[in-house]
Amino acid sequence: MFQEYWDAFLIGPFLFFAGLVGMGMVAMSIFKLRGEELRYETLTYVLLASIILALLFVMGDLSRPPTVMMFAMLNSFLELRYNFLFPFLRGELRFSWMALGIVMLILALLVVAIWALPYLVRRIQAALPQPLAKPLAPLLALLDKIATWLLAQRWYYYLAMAIGVLVTLYSGFLISEAKAVPFWNTTLWGIPGIPTIWIFSATAGALALIRMYHLDREHLVHTTEKYGVLFEIGEVAVIFLFLYNALNSASFAARESAHAVLWGELAPIFWVFVIGLGIVTPLATAALSKIRHSPKLTYAGCVAGLFGALALRTLVVYAGIPEPL
Repeated sequence: MFQEYWDAFLIGPFLFFAGLVGMGMVAMSIFKLRGEELRYETLTYVLLASIILALLFVMGDLSRPPTVMMFAMLNSFLELRYNFLFPFLRGELRFSWMALGIVMLILALLVVAIWALPYLVRRIQAALPQPLAKPLAPLLALLDKIATWLLAQRWYYYLAMAIGVLVTLYSGFLISEAKAVPFWNTTLWGIPGIPTIWIFSATAGALALIRMYHLDREHLVHTTEKYGVLFEIGEVAVIFLFLYNALNSASFAARESAHAVLWGELAPIFWVFVIGLGIVTPLATAALSKIRHSPKLTYAGCVAGLFGALALRTLVVYAGIPEPL
């Protein structure tokens, strides 16, 4: 009954890591512009790993070898085959959300890699034996100088925020533009539903990620919890609006998908993992944190929220039902 175009257990994690990277870049950039001293080295490493995992998961769902697919997509993008900004240069519009998204992830990878570069250079210099470190010293010094200059520019963080938002929105449009599965392209009265859910969910996840690595800074925990609660509430509201509209859709397939999620065979996953673990648990731990700061409880709430975000994306992909002809 459910769609078999994409493997939900590959595309779901891909969407999760893409969103975490996207809004992670946004949240970190905002803190940086505000002068907040975070553990940027650790966070950039986590984002780098997340981008690599996102690319691996999406490549796992494609038929061609990763290296061939990557170069084919880059070549297509450079030739404007997928560039919707200048279709008139070719006289036709040949567009692929998957191809564009992978190129955007590569851009995100470059931005995060530059952010991590000064830390990596210092690690490499400390780890390499002297015979190897000496010939590499000029190259490492040059890379460090370029990265340090870029990271001193405010526009770099605005660029990171723009790319981060686009990557997150893309991860929603990737499936919401699949016309064969009406549940995925359900709108919130004209506004694309899934990209909106992803923005709220990924922002809450990014704040949870930052909170996990700053449990010893109570003011930062409370700041990220305060905004995290707002995005969690927004997320649950948008999820139920999305499901309400799907239940009242003219499409039989969309109604069946929403019914399966709310009351059918997928309901236990939705209520236990997405709502219970992913939203109620972080809200509860945030409320308890106002009474008594507990690093262990806060950490558990962060992990639960991130796992719930992963479950949400996997469930949405899995629950899609193709429209019968």
